[in-house]
Amino acid sequence: MADQKIVKNRRLVVFTLADGSTVEGKVFLSLYEACHERPQRVGELLKGDDAFIPVETADGMIHLNIINIVAAQTSLGEEGDELMRLGEPYQVQIATTLGTVIEGQVFVNLPHDRSRVSDYLNQGDRFCRVFFAEKIVYVGTRFILSVRD
Repeated sequence: MADQKIVKNRRLVVFTLADGSTVEGKVFLSLYEACHERPQRVGELLKGDDAFIPVETADGMIHLNIINIVAAQTSLGEEGDELMRLGEPYQVQIATTLGTVIEGQVFVNLPHDRSRVSDYLNQGDRFCRVFFAEKIVYVGTRFILSVRD
């Protein structure tokens, strides 16, 4: 039993941390999510119950505290699918506690009477998804100062 390993997908992610530093490395994703018949996504890993996530870097393994992740950026080609872009698109500018501004697109897929950017942000998720041409950035909502749409 000790010889058995759980096979995982690896995905390259660039993390921006609360102190302004960045960590680039690969995270480990399940081949199948419990509630889906597809591989786990970085966004699902970030929304999980674990407080720390292991990241394989060029300098070795590091375990990041999720509550200190300001942003996690990964490839749209590997992470995205058409269901993530359902709903009303909004171009936004997100000002973070680090003094940076993240400009991209969010998709609000909520009932018609609750389809504003503020409704999307007020869902209580730890991270919101921001889309770019080639990447997705998951922004830690606790590090958002303001969002302009």
